[in-house]
Amino acid sequence: MSASWHPVANAQPTEWLLSQGALGHSYAVVRRFSFGDVNQPEIWFRVVTWAPRSEARELIGWCRTLEAAAAVAWDHRCAAESWRHHLARRRSDTATMAAQRPSAAELVRFYRAALTAQGVRALRPPPQRTTMGR
Repeated sequence: MSASWHPVANAQPTEWLLSQGALGHSYAVVRRFSFGDVNQPEIWFRVVTWAPRSEARELIGWCRTLEAAAAVAWDHRCAAESWRHHLARRRSDTATMAAQRPSAAELVRFYRAALTAQGVRALRPPPQRTTMGR
């Protein structure tokens, strides 16, 4: 007699490592969190920049859906590349770049505002903020 249930049926993904393509470099980590009532938890997704060590990662934002989290992570990737190219065109050295670098959340905010100003229709929802102190 074989069991119709397997432990994988209870498995819930809690962390995603985002990278471009199968061989691309990782650019963000998304982690799923549940808060509140165990029977009806409030689900949030925390998005951070990718780094080999957790201490070196930077918060991009909190989102209510995995889709919004993946979108804000991608926008951060695009914003960071755009910002880096902008400073490189000015022949800025790495120390100047590091000193002038805005936070990850601010980079995304500026990037999305620039897209809107250029008339590019945003298909992505903005990152959602929480006052939960996390």
